[in-house]
Amino acid sequence: MLFVICISIGILKIKHLRKFITATDPSDTSQFSRVIGWGNKHSSRRAISLAAILNRTYCALEDGFLRSIGLGVDGVQPLSLVVDEVGIYYDARKPSRLEQLITANADITKEAESRSRRCISAIREYRLSKYNQNQSDPQLRAAAPKIVVIDQTQGDASVEGAMANQETFIDMLRCAVESHPNETVWVKVHPDVVHGQKKGFLYPLPFEHPNVKLYAEPVNPWDFLETSTHVYTVSSLMGFEALMAGAQVHCFGMPFYAGWGLTYDQQRCERRNKSRTLEQIFDAAYIQYARYVDPILGERCEIEQIISYLSDQIAWQANAKTKVCLSSLSWWKRLWLDDYMRAWGFKLSASGSSIRWGRGEPDEEGFCIEDGFIRSVGLGVHFNRPVSLVCDRRGIYFDARVESDLEYALNHTKCSDWGQWRAQELITRLLSANLTKYNVGTDTVLDLPVGRKVILVPGQVESDASIRCGSLEVTTNEALLRAARDAEPDAYIIYKPHPDVVAGQRDQGKWQGDFTSLADHVEVEIAMAQLLEQVNEVHTMTSLTGFEALLRGKKVTTYGMPFYAGWGLTRDMMTCERRKRRHSLESLVYFTLINYPTYVDPLTRRLCSAEQAIERVRQMKCGSVEVKETKLRLLLMLKRVKHIAKC
Repeated sequence: MLFVICISIGILKIKHLRKFITATDPSDTSQFSRVIGWGNKHSSRRAISLAAILNRTYCALEDGFLRSIGLGVDGVQPLSLVVDEVGIYYDARKPSRLEQLITANADITKEAESRSRRCISAIREYRLSKYNQNQSDPQLRAAAPKIVVIDQTQGDASVEGAMANQETFIDMLRCAVESHPNETVWVKVHPDVVHGQKKGFLYPLPFEHPNVKLYAEPVNPWDFLETSTHVYTVSSLMGFEALMAGAQVHCFGMPFYAGWGLTYDQQRCERRNKSRTLEQIFDAAYIQYARYVDPILGERCEIEQIISYLSDQIAWQANAKTKVCLSSLSWWKRLWLDDYMRAWGFKLSASGSSIRWGRGEPDEEGFCIEDGFIRSVGLGVHFNRPVSLVCDRRGIYFDARVESDLEYALNHTKCSDWGQWRAQELITRLLSANLTKYNVGTDTVLDLPVGRKVILVPGQVESDASIRCGSLEVTTNEALLRAARDAEPDAYIIYKPHPDVVAGQRDQGKWQGDFTSLADHVEVEIAMAQLLEQVNEVHTMTSLTGFEALLRGKKVTTYGMPFYAGWGLTRDMMTCERRKRRHSLESLVYFTLINYPTYVDPLTRRLCSAEQAIERVRQMKCGSVEVKETKLRLLLMLKRVKHIAKC
């Protein structure tokens, strides 16, 4: 059992504190004899003294380098912390665990180097920083600052720890002005300084100069970094972010990234006498030194999960605020739609744009909402709350008559290297968890004939809009089975009727017609994920099963035009002239499962990433997590009573 001493009320309020401070290596017994405090600031002196009295190790905590969306002073919980039993990273006057990690990181593996490069690229792509609460300033970006001087606040422990003072900042500004006489020198002042909440070192300016321009708005640091060529800093983390951006960084203090041959340093640290690459320092600082806890699942995780979570959250925050009306939706759908509204930027209004479930006519205005592709454990007709929804402003993914948001993205947006990597990892997670849309059924293994091609024909709800809008010629399950038999006369065909129809909730429960004799076997019990592992190919009109088959490396023939057809991954009996690009499976998965849907964790009711949603569904499927839905269970009971009464 973990036992540490903490006398700080603020530290004890950190959510998931135990997860942060517990070492991942169970053999590390030193973790059980520590006194923890916050950094080496004056507020931590009591903890340091207590550790000395008790003959225990003092362990310093600090915010990580990708901390949160919002400031800690506003009560926002950290996504990452650093735990240092040697010193603390911002104090160069003595060693720290980070300094030791950087020193020892000479023989970084190619895999670790590639991982660092991939994460750095993602941080640049999504413009991530420590707090991620600042908006972009179009005017600043248009000005394209090249020379940037970073001010800091007085009392910042990293300034003293970097062996700097007031004169250091003045010297830094003077050097920047003299070194770039024909350029505007931008002084980035902390917003709290201008508003009088804190004191800075360079505001008011220590000397006047026509080339110096002050900037004090709460802006995303990347508004500066994306165009900067030279960045001057004492010890700000923004200096390391500038290295990631490719700028030349001049350090007038001794931050953790100085002294390793990457920066132009005005000071020296005798302990730092080795050259290190950007990837080596990033690996030591962001991957080895910082610790991350998933804010949704409450478990330790890797930096990649935090990057994905932050990028998704920031994208949702960027959605424009829109007034909408929910009058066309059933009242029970409104019970859980609020969870998604904030992600879409929707505000309720009687005169707002209409929101409808599914698809109306192509010329109807408003937004279309539908279940996502990883939906739930159990059927929607049984009132199981969806883990994901899609909200489409152009059309809807299953309507091939018009372009949807998903089709637009596939036609016009390139999937980045990070997106490709993230999608590949997502496929691995899905297959490992053996998940599909509804995750119902058994895991039975069929006794199949040897030497015959096995084809799965998934039944669909024949009254469903996906057939009406996406399959013009083959429009019934009987026609689909006939087409599959004509195409593959010697194959062993398995027909699996749609679970909603088998449950008696759609198409009047009629799935046992004579046409099923066209199949060699009719299967109603086995889970789709398990069944897909046992077949060679899938033939479908527009079923999502075709997409799930692609994830598992199966050949897919489409007789309609589902969202995954027309991109070079399927054999298509129809064509869509709008779909001209070719996609890899990873690119298709990124836009379909990561970029297009919105996910809400059914346990915490908070917006989450695709990865977090998949893990939660896996937990629900295996029974390790139970989501209690009392109201929805009562609705299901009432629906069943009404059904019995009709009979």
